[in-house]
Amino acid sequence: MINTNIYHKELKQNRNSFIGWSISVSALILLGMALYPVFIKGDMFTQMTPLLESPFMKKLMSGSGMSLDVLTNILGYYAFRNVVLIMLLGSFFSILLAGKILAQEEFEKTADFLIAKPVTRMEIVWSKLAAFFTYLVMLNVIILLIGFISLEIFKGDSDYRPAAFLILTFYSFLLMLTYGAIGLFLSLWIKRGRPITGISIGIILGGYLLDALSKITKSVDKIGYVSPFKFVDAEVLRPDYCLEWWRVLYFLGISLVLFTPAFVIYKRKDILI
Repeated sequence: MINTNIYHKELKQNRNSFIGWSISVSALILLGMALYPVFIKGDMFTQMTPLLESPFMKKLMSGSGMSLDVLTNILGYYAFRNVVLIMLLGSFFSILLAGKILAQEEFEKTADFLIAKPVTRMEIVWSKLAAFFTYLVMLNVIILLIGFISLEIFKGDSDYRPAAFLILTFYSFLLMLTYGAIGLFLSLWIKRGRPITGISIGIILGGYLLDALSKITKSVDKIGYVSPFKFVDAEVLRPDYCLEWWRVLYFLGISLVLFTPAFVIYKRKDILI
């Protein structure tokens, strides 16, 4: 099903982009975690109490399961400071890569070279998706390693559950996978394979803002369920924190529903050369 030539071509073509995103995310994680000992030693979290107790911040933090006690824990700080950045940047990488991986030949007017080869359209889809999944998994492995290393380096006297860290990282991966499926699905409906950068940014930022709004204002709590961000559980210090099946089912279900039509649509699509 997978054509190795197409698969390796896609890996090579998107390698620089992957390296750039990986370095950016890794740098932000390390920079963010390096500030934790500074905050702890300088007692800055206590000094920030008036700000954190303000009505706006209190609503935002309580909706996210955050508090001063959570922030002083190394994993709680990681979830508050880094996970939002990881989810946003990782989702941007995923949706942009998936959004162009099937459409780029049509946009660059090189589709005739690909389709003229003795391969079926299904082989093209499988091979390109395999490259997408490879880079998505690799990015999350890097996030996992850098996150764990930074926790170990900067934790000081603070303690955390590695299992909770793994679960949180897996939720982030599922979120990125879902946005990748959205990007792929949208790209197949755009004529001439045009980039969906603007739409992608709007979808992700819109989803994040809807989730944040639902946490701040309880009267519109239900609107948050429109956003995939709502289904990421970041309350890592909760005693019963675990991988909940209904959250996993949501992400996998949405991804499957959006990835599956790609095969049908691409097989029937009139590709402009």
